[in-house]
Amino acid sequence: MDIGQRLDTPVAASVVVLADEARNGRLAICAGAGISIPAGLPDGAELARRLHHRFERVADYQCASPDDLLSVADAAAQLPDGLAAVQRVVLELAPFSTASPELAHRLLALLLAENALRLLLTNWDDCVERSWRQVEHIQAARNEVEAENLRRQFILKIHGCCTQADTLLITSDQLRNAPLWTRIHFETELARSTMVFVGIGDIADYAQKRISELAELVDHARARLVSPSIAKNWEGSAWQELLPDLPEARRIGKTADEFLDELAREWVMGLVAEVRGSSSTEAAPWLPAVADAFVSFTAVQALTWLRRAAVGWTVGQSVARAPASASVLEAIGLLARGADGEVAVIQFLPASAVLIADARLDVLLCPERRTRVDIEAAAADRASAVAQRLGPRDHLHLLVAASSVRGPKPRELAAVDIVDPDAPVDQLIGGESSVSVRLTYVDDVLEAA
Repeated sequence: MDIGQRLDTPVAASVVVLADEARNGRLAICAGAGISIPAGLPDGAELARRLHHRFERVADYQCASPDDLLSVADAAAQLPDGLAAVQRVVLELAPFSTASPELAHRLLALLLAENALRLLLTNWDDCVERSWRQVEHIQAARNEVEAENLRRQFILKIHGCCTQADTLLITSDQLRNAPLWTRIHFETELARSTMVFVGIGDIADYAQKRISELAELVDHARARLVSPSIAKNWEGSAWQELLPDLPEARRIGKTADEFLDELAREWVMGLVAEVRGSSSTEAAPWLPAVADAFVSFTAVQALTWLRRAAVGWTVGQSVARAPASASVLEAIGLLARGADGEVAVIQFLPASAVLIADARLDVLLCPERRTRVDIEAAAADRASAVAQRLGPRDHLHLLVAASSVRGPKPRELAAVDIVDPDAPVDQLIGGESSVSVRLTYVDDVLEAA
């Protein structure tokens, strides 16, 4: 799987602008089926042909345009109980609920978790939600009740979702008369945010109406279009008709993977810039050393490292922008500083760990106002996870960012059980069944410096 470019790879000026919008809470992305084609899902024409072929076995079905998804769906929906049949059959024609998430899906999930954007999806698959499920639960609103009741960050599935067949919007009539909640949320985000359209081919009628209205009221409609073929396909396109005055600079000729990778790199590089700017290179050579090591990550690796290191953060709370993240990187640099002033080699490891020379540190980022019990529980969970992944070991060293700890800080956990009591016998780890854990605190390292 593509994991993107190194963090320090240059990005386009247009992405710098959008990252600033993200930091100020004014960025929304409306993504469509185009982002899922690399995952093996069909485009509209191919799905239309599959649906047409399936309905050729259904009595009284006729369609003169088998390559047009709306035409095929409209023809099938005219049959008695045809709409319900279309909504169920179409989900059998492609792996909407099992396709492997690709880079764009993972980046959207991570940026949503980071509160960098609000996300509206017109595609039916659940690749974005599944791409990050093992670490955090990304919620999705698929109907009016969920849109009303969900809080914090969630995905708006404005054309429905494969997990609820009756929510799919697929016919011309459905798109013209979309449910009120989808229109309200779409119009709200379009009006208050810079909206970036990614992987959007056909534009729903309700969307066309609102985009046209906004274009008349707001300079350039605060919109961006992302498509690798936007330059050659602009003339005569539906987008040109909707946004005839959209400057070329706002037509971004990139794939979804390329664009989202740039956006995520610029988001994370704000953390790197903070670390680099904490002191002059001459006074603190360990800061550029740790920053240089961190930027060997890609954006998806860096955000995964940060959010897996975090304990107690919720979806919608940014880890990359948290002061604790800059502090932990600075502490890593300080720990790499030798008595002679030389800085040891620093290597960040994917699973929220770092090597300083040959010594491994696993990193925990905790919210403020934790108790001793909270810290001990988080450390024990991390020790068990590391030992089960890497095999038996007699000790583990954790670097803990936990300011404002209530009560005395635990410095060592003498015997953390690393055997899952519910695991089958043939999956139990051989050798050591417990590990001692040493805890070093970020604030102690910074104070000692």
